[in-house]
Amino acid sequence: MNFDLVATLIVLAAILVGLLQESIGPEIVMLAGLTLLVLLGVTPLDEALAGFGNASVIMIGALFVVGSGLRSTGALDTISHWLFGRPRPGVPVIRYLGPISVLSAFMANTPLVAFFLPVFIQLSKRLQLSPSKLLIPLSYASILGGCCTLIGTSTNLVVDGMLRKLPVEQGGGAMSMFELTPVGLPVAIVGLTYLVTLGFRMLPNRQDLMEYIETHPREYSTEMIVRANCPLAGQSVRAAGLRDLPGLYLFRIERGESVIAAVAPTDVMKVGDILCFSGVGATVVDLQKIRGLEPVEHRSSLPSPASSPASPGDGLGSLDSLEGLPSGKPGSVAAPRTGRQLCEVVISSTSPLQEQSIKDTDFRTRYGAVIIAVHRSGEKLEQKIGQIVLRAGDTLLIDANEDFVRRWRHSPDFILVSGIEDSAPVRHERAWLALTLFALVVLGMSVASDQAGFSPTVIAVAGAILMVLTRCVRSQEATRNVEISVLTLVAASLGIGKAMESSGAAQWLASGLLGACEGSGPIILMAVIYLLTVILSELLSNNATAALMGTLAIQAAAQQEIDARPFLIAVAMASSCAFATPIGYQTNLMVLNPGGYRFVDYFKVGLPLNLLCFIVSIIVIPLVWKF
Repeated sequence: MNFDLVATLIVLAAILVGLLQESIGPEIVMLAGLTLLVLLGVTPLDEALAGFGNASVIMIGALFVVGSGLRSTGALDTISHWLFGRPRPGVPVIRYLGPISVLSAFMANTPLVAFFLPVFIQLSKRLQLSPSKLLIPLSYASILGGCCTLIGTSTNLVVDGMLRKLPVEQGGGAMSMFELTPVGLPVAIVGLTYLVTLGFRMLPNRQDLMEYIETHPREYSTEMIVRANCPLAGQSVRAAGLRDLPGLYLFRIERGESVIAAVAPTDVMKVGDILCFSGVGATVVDLQKIRGLEPVEHRSSLPSPASSPASPGDGLGSLDSLEGLPSGKPGSVAAPRTGRQLCEVVISSTSPLQEQSIKDTDFRTRYGAVIIAVHRSGEKLEQKIGQIVLRAGDTLLIDANEDFVRRWRHSPDFILVSGIEDSAPVRHERAWLALTLFALVVLGMSVASDQAGFSPTVIAVAGAILMVLTRCVRSQEATRNVEISVLTLVAASLGIGKAMESSGAAQWLASGLLGACEGSGPIILMAVIYLLTVILSELLSNNATAALMGTLAIQAAAQQEIDARPFLIAVAMASSCAFATPIGYQTNLMVLNPGGYRFVDYFKVGLPLNLLCFIVSIIVIPLVWKF
């Protein structure tokens, strides 16, 4: 054993221990391991840094921008509705994982997970689940679906390339589109069944939304007007999904001079209704994103019809913003969002806002922002927002520009001023454009190939640029939504995998274990090849593992003078079905931080899934592909 091999194995063991300790962020552990390999001279600096310029890393970053364009225009909700309908608590999780597996059979799973990551985070809110209950299943479902067809994952194409070069008498010949389906489909069915039953129970329940609501009951009161373009108009409360939003209560509907005080699920909403809600801050933010549902601003006086139209920046737009407002509501006006974010401010004991009703504070003129909702600890506020008399300690949810926090953070009027993430106003009018760009990106990535000189990465980057140029997403938002920690994790793992290849560590592990079972029967040998491929896939890139193990599998078949095709089919399945570590597959890394997962979570949920896929594959492969 040479120095490079020993040093690589020691560093790899240290990385695994560091990931299990979880006292340091996983991206820091991976970067530290990669840096150590460079310092020890195992891998050159340019080779170690090559992962940061890898096409996959650039593609993932670009897809984050495409996803932020879908989210900022509300197009993400449209896609979610098309695929999943209206999410409701109690609906089986397979309803959401099934479509992901089907799509993954015909689309690369890395961009698929990048697209649906924000969708599943929103789904977790609607289903009243922690994101940690849905994001590992999202990654695993995409991997399982990719096993079913030739184009489902790049590892299948690597194995197909090896089969094309192999003589026919040794089992060679190109794979057909659905050759893997006889084994991939049973594996996917068994895997998905596990994920929605035992696996779902084993998933962590971190930062549970309902637990957060119970322990942090910051309940706001807010009022929203149903405008003519609102999809909720003409729907019952239940059909509109307002009974399913966690931590939200619709306690009153004002319609002209009449008031519906006890709102029933069957009550139908109409244009011009003022909906009075109480709910937690995150759910109030979600309300702001529904097209045609706009906050109500309360003023001591309204502009008269004879006055000149308000300027576009003052939040009133023009006098047509009064359209659809119930009669008999002087002092209330629809206030479309004009700020760049929502902020929370807590009124201080020296604030001039104390002992004034919201209608009389003239908050817009004084602070350049609009009060949307109010929270008062220990008290449920059910009166009209405009009539609430403010006190010290009240928390206000306000629509403000990005510089509001900087300008008022140290003001004696407020104890605390903080912005709320992901609260920018939704550009619904650009949703069609974002959907068109998304469809073009998906179509382009499906047909593009590096061999044709028009790679999926180029398509993804072009889509990201167009999202910004067409103002579907602002450049600052796009930059904020790129998950740097995810990109760092993927890039560092690619560098470490390259070191394992170049140092000979991967070859040493594989040839040593295969040599130990020399002379065994073909099924035993195939089982060993499968298990060894899974182990290496948990540590290396799956494409590198498929290439290495494919070569060894051909050699093992030649020694026993049997057909190599079943062995290579086993390599194709095993190199994709790596679920027990976050570094085993790029999609596992992508959901690590957003799901708040730990290294041990993947091991606990993924190891049984690895074993199930192994059992199904070892039973099915010899039945379909003869030795």
